[in-house]
Amino acid sequence: MSINKKLLLIIFALFIFSNLSVSNAADEEKINLDDEELPAIDPFQGNSSASTGQNEQASDNSNTGGGLLNGMKLVGTIISKNKKIAILSSPSGNAFKYEQNEEITNGTVLIEIFDEYLIVEDQDGQLFQVYMNNVEKKIEG
Repeated sequence: MSINKKLLLIIFALFIFSNLSVSNAADEEKINLDDEELPAIDPFQGNSSASTGQNEQASDNSNTGGGLLNGMKLVGTIISKNKKIAILSSPSGNAFKYEQNEEITNGTVLIEIFDEYLIVEDQDGQLFQVYMNNVEKKIEG
């Protein structure tokens, strides 16, 4: 066999081998795309269901937890020039937004919102500081 035929045979074999490996990689990628699971909830939709009827749901949570906020926890605050909003989470995982002077649970009113904590008044007129680590401190005086 001449050198030209050997060289042509080697190039032809490399060409066939490279096509096989490219098609296998394309098949694997197609399988990976098909196996990818889509999220069950649209992350861009927002939590519009939690804001409707939140006072009724918050009062229903009074049986699920104890404490000043009936098991709800402060998870965040949003403070702008015009508005202050507190985000509270129920034991079931629902998130609720409250503004100042709004009733959180039966008899518990949100008085003021700060960066790190809230001031809340209970039904007896006592003031409490509620922190994000679920600590409630009574304000003396």
